[in-house]
Amino acid sequence: MATVHLMTQHRAFTGGEAVVQASGATVGQVIDDLEATYPGLGRALRAGSSAGIDGEIHADPEYVRVGVDTEIYFLAPVVGG
Repeated sequence: MATVHLMTQHRAFTGGEAVVQASGATVGQVIDDLEATYPGLGRALRAGSSAGIDGEIHADPEYVRVGVDTEIYFLAPVVGG
């Protein structure tokens, strides 16, 4: 299972938990797993989050592949020019 680190505003869905575990082969599947466990969290993550995945920032992480030891940090969207 991937280890998922959440931003403060997303912790309301997890009862205050900052770090949770989720399954999936891609970040999108991990988000789907989180949505099944914590209703509303998946929608919130898809509405505007970038992700740091094993130390690399992804502005659109939906299809990034993950493994069982992957660390995912959901972040405020990366914007700029």
